[in-house]
Amino acid sequence: MTKQNYLNLYPSTGIANQLNAETIEDKLAVQKLITDISIYIGTMEQENEKYLQTRKSLQVISDYTVNFFRNQKRVQNVCLILQYLAAFLSKLPLKEEIEGQQVNPFEQLKSFTRFRADLLKTPDVLSFILMEYMRVGVLDKTNVWYYRGLVSKNNKQIIEIVENAKTAVVEDYCKLFEALQRICLFWFSVKNEDIKQVRKSDIYIYKLTRILLNRYRAPDSKAT
Repeated sequence: MTKQNYLNLYPSTGIANQLNAETIEDKLAVQKLITDISIYIGTMEQENEKYLQTRKSLQVISDYTVNFFRNQKRVQNVCLILQYLAAFLSKLPLKEEIEGQQVNPFEQLKSFTRFRADLLKTPDVLSFILMEYMRVGVLDKTNVWYYRGLVSKNNKQIIEIVENAKTAVVEDYCKLFEALQRICLFWFSVKNEDIKQVRKSDIYIYKLTRILLNRYRAPDSKAT
């Protein structure tokens, strides 16, 4: 499935179109993006450390503890995805290079991508998505079933792309990049294409995957 086609699955692509208008092969722009992402990751890690220290000073409450570690895992997942994507700008580790190594970057990115996609099924994330739809005025008691189905449909389609990425070859890396990009597109849509409401991490992931897909995807599958 090409980028041009799967963009059409969403009711609006305002943010994507805005980001697509940016030059992606300008070396200075790419370096600035990597620097911005490094600062972002560092800030996220510092905030998590402060939160952890605060938690240690509080009485342990079971629900609070569960929420804390759940959020920690989600933040860590985002940071690892960003780090891998940024590293792949320099070199894409292929099957013959990573066989026998303890760390398999392809399998790890696939796991991180699957985790990010599966978040759409978790009760708290689904509840948040439905609240966003309600906030922008498209959801009410009569159509909640439709928007639940929309979330489920997106999750299944993204998971299908992830599972079709079998091994560390360029084509399958691109499937993971596309899956991550589709997750971003979904969240852009949930946020009603308001770039001020979208998480920085989704913007960064979209930008990185756009660069990577432009470099590695077969020419006949690129959007025109």
